[in-house]
Amino acid sequence: LKSAFVLVTDMCMATHLDSVPSAQGVASAELHSRFVELAQLRAHAHDESDFSLLGRFCKIAGFSEEHIDEPGIKLMLKSLKMLRLCDFAGEELRVMLAHAVVYARATLAACGPLMSSCEAAHTAVLLIYLAQCYTQDETCPMRIWHQHLFRGYCAAKDLDAVVMKLMSFQGYVLRVESPELDDLMLQLEPTPKPVAGIPHSLPARPAGCVPCCVPQRRATRSTRIRGWLRD
Repeated sequence: LKSAFVLVTDMCMATHLDSVPSAQGVASAELHSRFVELAQLRAHAHDESDFSLLGRFCKIAGFSEEHIDEPGIKLMLKSLKMLRLCDFAGEELRVMLAHAVVYARATLAACGPLMSSCEAAHTAVLLIYLAQCYTQDETCPMRIWHQHLFRGYCAAKDLDAVVMKLMSFQGYVLRVESPELDDLMLQLEPTPKPVAGIPHSLPARPAGCVPCCVPQRRATRSTRIRGWLRD
């Protein structure tokens, strides 16, 4: 009986491992080339999915190889860590990054060739901040972003001016229309390897159905954001 249990366990583990794409497989197909080259920085991610999420974001947004370097990747990972510590869920991060992709494309079209890797990374983080402000009803305020992500880069008043400049590239319109947003959300979502007998995706949630964890998560987020403000 014990041998049979071990055999079944081994078979289940093998199936599970086969169903999860390797880091290299995901990187070569979906991630920005610099994230492939600097894959060791995955260890700096607060959540194991953050590295791949940012790699897809940078590729879809159109950042060049010269825009992405090790300090920049670490900075972007730190920004997602801060958002996760404020209890934003993975789906909410994808919504933010989908909006930030649109903002980044407009920004890169306006001044991309002039940006250094340091400027590009800080700009990407600031665009994520803008996306957070537009998409979330509770947000981590600018002074917290400056304290933890921009303090060594520029003064708070300069950051406010840069935010207004970035908004001007969007025509001061931060909304992303549904067809484009839906497409970007799909591109940012990892593509799992299908397993026989297991549906590729879960059935759609009925309209009006809200997960029971949402109120609790929002309450936790409010507490954590207030904690950041007290620090």
